[in-house]
Amino acid sequence: MGLLEREHAIAALRNCPPGRIALVAGEAGIGKTALVRAFCEEAGRPVLRGVCDALHTPRPLGPLHDMAATAGGALAGLVRADGPRHALFTALLDELTAREWLVVVEDAHWADEATVDLLVFVGRRIAATRSLLVVTYRHDEVDSAHPLRRLLGSLATDQTVVRVRLAPLSVAAVAALAGPGDPRDAADLHARTGGNPFFVTEALAEPGRRLPETVRDAVLARAAALGADRRKALEAVAVFPDGAPLSLVPAPAWSVDACVDAGMLVVEGNRVRFRHELARLAVEESTPPARRVALHRDALDGLTAAGAEPARLAHHAQEADQGPAVLCHAPAAARRAAALGAHRQAAEHYAQALRFADPLPAADRAELLEAYGDACGRLGRDDEAVDALRQALECLGERRERAQEAALLARGAYYLWRNGRGAEALETGRLARAAADRSRPGPGQAAAYAWLAVLLMLSREIPEAVRTGRRAVELAERYGQQHPLAQALNAVGSAQWFCEPELAEATLVRSLEAARSVGDDAAVGMAMTNIGTGAGEIRRYTTAGPWLHQAIAWCGARDFDAHRSYAAAWWARCLFERGRWAEAEAALADVDPAAGTSARIVALTVLGRLQARRGDPRAAGTLDSAWDLAERTESLQRLWPVAAARAELAWLAGRPTDHLVRPTYELAVRLDHGWAVGELGQWLDPGRTPCSHAAAEPYRLPPAEAATAWEALGCPYEAGLALARDPEQLPRALHQLERLGARAAADRIAEQLRQQGRRAPRRSTLTHPDGLTARQAEVLALLEEGLRDTEIAQRLHISTKTVGHHVSAVLAKLGVRSRRDVTMRREIAAPGWGAAPDVPPHRGPDTGSRP
Repeated sequence: MGLLEREHAIAALRNCPPGRIALVAGEAGIGKTALVRAFCEEAGRPVLRGVCDALHTPRPLGPLHDMAATAGGALAGLVRADGPRHALFTALLDELTAREWLVVVEDAHWADEATVDLLVFVGRRIAATRSLLVVTYRHDEVDSAHPLRRLLGSLATDQTVVRVRLAPLSVAAVAALAGPGDPRDAADLHARTGGNPFFVTEALAEPGRRLPETVRDAVLARAAALGADRRKALEAVAVFPDGAPLSLVPAPAWSVDACVDAGMLVVEGNRVRFRHELARLAVEESTPPARRVALHRDALDGLTAAGAEPARLAHHAQEADQGPAVLCHAPAAARRAAALGAHRQAAEHYAQALRFADPLPAADRAELLEAYGDACGRLGRDDEAVDALRQALECLGERRERAQEAALLARGAYYLWRNGRGAEALETGRLARAAADRSRPGPGQAAAYAWLAVLLMLSREIPEAVRTGRRAVELAERYGQQHPLAQALNAVGSAQWFCEPELAEATLVRSLEAARSVGDDAAVGMAMTNIGTGAGEIRRYTTAGPWLHQAIAWCGARDFDAHRSYAAAWWARCLFERGRWAEAEAALADVDPAAGTSARIVALTVLGRLQARRGDPRAAGTLDSAWDLAERTESLQRLWPVAAARAELAWLAGRPTDHLVRPTYELAVRLDHGWAVGELGQWLDPGRTPCSHAAAEPYRLPPAEAATAWEALGCPYEAGLALARDPEQLPRALHQLERLGARAAADRIAEQLRQQGRRAPRRSTLTHPDGLTARQAEVLALLEEGLRDTEIAQRLHISTKTVGHHVSAVLAKLGVRSRRDVTMRREIAAPGWGAAPDVPPHRGPDTGSRP
């Protein structure tokens, strides 16, 4: 009998053209695999099929290994060679582009983190390929915290996605399955099985038998009916979640064949598996514990001799209660998982090893805890990371080396800082510094100084960050350690923007090259980002723009969403500071709302400042959200822009500003950050705090010179505010701010003019390119048509005398002498008269050209 009540689902798959992704969802046993297999059989296209493992901790990129065996070529070669993650992803994408594959990934609810990343990578790019991707998963097992949510969320509004949800069978379909000869009531069968096809077929497998209470009972009843030898064969296969190699099943071949004939098992090539995972689980759970342990031990021995992957070996070692084997295979599986970006699985494998680590020497236990802490840190589980590193220190006790202690403390301090526990982080950092200074030179000391340099750079302790980082660079180069070298160079280069800016870019490029030499794509992207953000922080936009674009492209190609969003938020900030507000607002759309805290602070601050300067009442709420996030970091880098933005909003509303910036200003003065000192200092009560000599130069100059300096940097809003400090320059300041669309500041300046008894020009006049009023602009248009005063008066319904006054004013503002000059001005500006070509819209990195 064919598939029942699946016509709409199969039609949905048939209608999927190449370049699409189909998500097939449903509960266990609902028929997802049967549907997809039927579709593949009728499609007549080559199939790449991969299955996610039901292991305790799945092997990284398991489905990709399955597909590579079929695809062959470059993809298979890279998989065999344990190639780098991005090369593997790109090789699969190239294969899907070169040939018209039907790609099936089954049971994605069990996918490891790297496989989820692969699905996101391919899913975002599938439209450019010739292949169709079909993914099956159990929707009822994917809660809000499930890793697969990242894939489902990234494709939520994607037009290339087709969603198929399989529903239970109706009573009529159940009756059709039961057939006319079955005496049992179809409605009762439907009620007991919920219309689940697998449950129904298991209940019907033994005609005449009383309906079982559960599917487990049904499976076990079938197994018992096969006899003892066949039952043992089922138990032997059940301990292999991903299917058993036939050569490793400790049962006679005839007993396995009998189970296949009975419909319990399926043979695929040289492997045998249960027809359904639910049946496997029922048999495995009912196997006597001692026999189950023995079967796992046999599986471990056989797979070890066959050179199986560490993740499989670790699974069977744990089930066999073989502690030494777990301690051998779980860390190896963790290292492989981490190399592929499956940090969740890496942490699980290290935790698996730690459960058996009590008999180990203290140094080996500490090493495992350290690795587990780093895996947790990469997942953002900073509290667990700090706790693991603390336990590692306790394991070592008095026998620990100073360099080892320093490295553990420094790493813990970094995770504390990232978790918003600034004071605790700095105190731990001081302890790490003391231990590092007392340790012997070596790889441990290099790692300690590298982590310390990062912490000092983030906390903006700039001179100390540079000194510590340079020492780490020297040691890392001496002992040939590329990872600490890349880290230390990144810290030094990022700090140099604030003390030796001419050296910063070159130092960070060295960091980038060191990271690239060890295949650390994330560190490459971070180096690119830190060149762009560091240059942007000191307003060197011609350097910042191209590097931020490179970072966005690099991180986007590798789906490093957090790094990409941070670079995108900074690009929006650079556009905003250069007065390109519409472009800045558009760039904010490229920041993922679920991005990390740093990216969200930057994006919210830019949005809040845009709203404030345009007079949008939502500005206060946006900046309050940014401040809530920034306060938790206790970091000048995050606090300063938000504090300045909130003070500016208060000033625009005529409210006091001093209290909003003073604590952050004092922090900036202590850290000697000139740009932060200058921007925050301008909002202090001038009677209480003079301008600090530490402020960046534009903030220390007289108004006219400051305006010129800001214009040279490409910051027109700051130039307008600088002019507003001089009462004689208020009209110029007003014109500058109105042209930008900074209505709130312009209104403030206009009020100052009125308080001085001076007339403020109308907004329409200020926004006209030649400073004309709306009526004068109408007169100019008619002059350009060649009309005389009487004709203009008739057209505008005003007196000829009034027209004369308007004409005189227009000629004066245009700087011309006669009506003929007005006509000539229009002709010269027309195409074909040597006028400068139109400047094309901005489509690339900021190269320093005029906005």
